[in-house]
Amino acid sequence: MLQFAFARSFQKSLKDLHPPEKVAIQRQLDSFMLAIDVRQIPAGYGLKKLGDQVWEFRTDLALRVLFHWDKNAITFLFVGNHNEIHRFCKFYR
Repeated sequence: MLQFAFARSFQKSLKDLHPPEKVAIQRQLDSFMLAIDVRQIPAGYGLKKLGDQVWEFRTDLALRVLFHWDKNAITFLFVGNHNEIHRFCKFYR
């Protein structure tokens, strides 16, 4: 069973969002974690590998969630739009 964690950078990125966006992201995260646990990820998430162990999925057309996927753990790193994710990745790698 996978373990899930949230990096400090993820918590900070959530602070800039409006409350309805936070609720939508939390729902998507819950759904994503359940899908990962049963190993059936729907195509609607737009799951994409960005680096060695760095992935992203879409919560809607504008927002994406960046995470680090190790064998036994997923750590959510950041939430933001395409440009914010790109900027974050420059400093993360």
